[in-house]
Amino acid sequence: MPIIGLTGNFGMGKSTVLMLFNKLGAFTLSADQFVNKMLEAPEIIRKIARVLGADIMLDGPDNLYIDKKRVADIIFNDPRKRKAVEKIIHPLVLKRIKQSTSELLTDDPSATIVVEVPLLFEAGYTRLFDKTIVVFCNRDAALSRLTGKGYSRSEAVKIMRAQMPIAEKKKLADFLIDNNNGLKNTGSQVKKIFKDLSPA
Repeated sequence: MPIIGLTGNFGMGKSTVLMLFNKLGAFTLSADQFVNKMLEAPEIIRKIARVLGADIMLDGPDNLYIDKKRVADIIFNDPRKRKAVEKIIHPLVLKRIKQSTSELLTDDPSATIVVEVPLLFEAGYTRLFDKTIVVFCNRDAALSRLTGKGYSRSEAVKIMRAQMPIAEKKKLADFLIDNNNGLKNTGSQVKKIFKDLSPA
């Protein structure tokens, strides 16, 4: 019944590793998915707008929604505003992770659960997890992935600089996954860690 926190920096392959754990039979959760769902709630959008300005709010055909591109432009250029938004979001993510892992363990007490949390160490979520895993790759590979997803190089660099350096995260982790050598190699590392972590 281990609950594992999975993290790493922007563009380093966290989502790929989460998928590999899922294929091996782990229950997997994503903090980013929780955040995306929260950002559909008008009350959350309004709270964030009070910090970042009303121009982040857009009117859709049925409801209010948030301009995520505008939000990113602001928070990755203004550390003070980024921290203010994180103060709104992080407690909600924490609550959702606790709720979801509790529900999964109620259904299957022997489950291995892996939760992808980009800001695991920065937000102080380590107490939620029995073990932590950091996924890493070299900076150029991460930048290449991100520009391939449509980010400009300058946008990708700003987001990477806003995170704890990967060298520091590696020191804090219980397990490391080197994502520099292709999917097959990464998959082999995931299998070994899954075997080590799963109940006998």
